[in-house]
Amino acid sequence: MADSETTRETFSGRWGMVFALLGVSIGLGNFWRFPYMMGYFGGGAFLLIYLGVVLAFGIPAMLAELALGRATRRGPVQAMAEAGLPAGKQIGALLFFGVGMAMTYYLVVLGWLFAFFVVSLGELVGVADLTSETFGELHARWPLQMVCSALIAGAAAAVVSRGVREGIERISRLFLPIFSALTLFLAIWALTLPGAIDGVRYLFAVDFASMTPRAVMAAVGQAFFSLGLGGTFLVIYGSYLPANAPLRRRALTTAAGDVAASLLAVMVVMPVAFAYGLSPASGPPLLFEVLPLAFDQMPGGVYFGTLFFLGLTCIAFLSGVAAVEVLVGSLTDAYGWTRQRTAWCVSGVLVIVGFPAMRSLDYIVWSDLVWGSTMQPVGSVAAMSALAWGLGRRVARAQLEHEGQLPVWIDYWVFAIRYLVPGAVLVALLSGWLG
Repeated sequence: MADSETTRETFSGRWGMVFALLGVSIGLGNFWRFPYMMGYFGGGAFLLIYLGVVLAFGIPAMLAELALGRATRRGPVQAMAEAGLPAGKQIGALLFFGVGMAMTYYLVVLGWLFAFFVVSLGELVGVADLTSETFGELHARWPLQMVCSALIAGAAAAVVSRGVREGIERISRLFLPIFSALTLFLAIWALTLPGAIDGVRYLFAVDFASMTPRAVMAAVGQAFFSLGLGGTFLVIYGSYLPANAPLRRRALTTAAGDVAASLLAVMVVMPVAFAYGLSPASGPPLLFEVLPLAFDQMPGGVYFGTLFFLGLTCIAFLSGVAAVEVLVGSLTDAYGWTRQRTAWCVSGVLVIVGFPAMRSLDYIVWSDLVWGSTMQPVGSVAAMSALAWGLGRRVARAQLEHEGQLPVWIDYWVFAIRYLVPGAVLVALLSGWLG
């Protein structure tokens, strides 16, 4: 295996790795997708399933994907091929395609966030008005969505063009701490609203009748989507980890940060939704209907709203950067293209292919079900198989030997990524689609 760090850039150190990996996982998956998925699939019941999936499946899978990336020093397409899986290159190409398709609608949602920031900035200077109807007006204007998406795509191309340390790592260090502080403040304020306690009850009241096969499938998909699993993001970021990086610690830190961000997000969205009589099951627009109401009511909300939408755009942008990096890194690995030119070409194609998402919310919901809830777990199963079966038990164990004494649970982990997690994930997906 190619384990040399002389020909491939790596993260600069511990905090660079921490912020970059958190930047992959914390984003729209937490603040846009998680609240509306909870609303669709039973509130507390969905939360309970989600937490169980993260602990039992998510963390072992995350560790496997990081290990696969570091062992091969390649992106997903080349990693699958080098692992020796049957049709490994074709599987990697399918995962590459899945990331591209997911990014086409994710980029549109990022454009919505950017537009909301611009409108809130206009409200701050007295030339615009941010209301719960703003989203509908925005979604009715696809040329405006196209412009916003293009601006975000251009920014992602500029970051990816600068490489791992000067691009990805630098913006992750800047964006994460600022947004975390803003969100914590908003969550505390949301809990003071009249009726907010009903939203809290909804989050933690478990209706076991809601634990349907489709809800389990959705929770599996949400956990894998939010953690950045899928045989793509964490594989290529794992390829940038130094040989002595503690994979166990990085996986646990990333999973803990992601779960905390998801809980913080619903502690903002659900109390506000219940306080103002909005349905938690209103789907993808939920975040964009709730926050304008919150900022309209809170003292100084026009100022805080501007900062928050800027922060949310930035933090979600990090996940978008990770997706573009997967596409760009895979192409430069395979064909030796220049990073700068590839980044700009990829971003342009994503904007064009995202046109259907600008016209239809149903298209986004179904695309999210296919490319997010389904393909990301399938991709992670492929990555686990590539490590445990393709590279083999010895290589899998060797990736943890960099940290000194092997953990007592090493044999369970190898068993889990060989049999337990892939089998459970595939059963959950199959029962969800059939159900």
